[in-house]
Amino acid sequence: MRNFSLLIFVCFLCSCENETNKAEVSFENKKDFETTMILSHKDFLKKEKEKIRVFKDSLGLQFISTGTGLQYHIYKSSEGDGLKTGELAVLSYDLTSITGDSLYKSPEGKLQEFVVDYDNVESGLHEGIKKLKVGERAYLILPAHLAHGISGDNAAISSQTTLVYNVHLVAKR
Repeated sequence: MRNFSLLIFVCFLCSCENETNKAEVSFENKKDFETTMILSHKDFLKKEKEKIRVFKDSLGLQFISTGTGLQYHIYKSSEGDGLKTGELAVLSYDLTSITGDSLYKSPEGKLQEFVVDYDNVESGLHEGIKKLKVGERAYLILPAHLAHGISGDNAAISSQTTLVYNVHLVAKR
């Protein structure tokens, strides 16, 4: 009986740990909800922009910005051909978060491939790879909306993560 009471007590403690203390937020109307969400998103974008600025300053490199928010710096130029929609990009890469956490990388000696503008990779990678010529190496900074957005990838990339690709475009097919 004593062991049974102890077991019940331990189960009670464990169940209390799993409860979250989140405050419920309610809104008077749809307009209040929309206003709050817009302000929250603007705050996120302001913080993301600052993180990107700090990252670029730490590298001391000049980046080119596109209209979508992609930023890139080609640190090894080449006279190779560029890529077009439908072509196969062959590359090696190292993917980190803007804070420097290593997320994914090409396996040693194994190249990765994807069809430009068609395969299921980040839209920012599709855009960025088209800025490169075969043989070039570059840093690509993908704001969260050009990466995995609010959902992350359900593995190494969490929600709203700004990504940094260190990419080498090896070939095209």
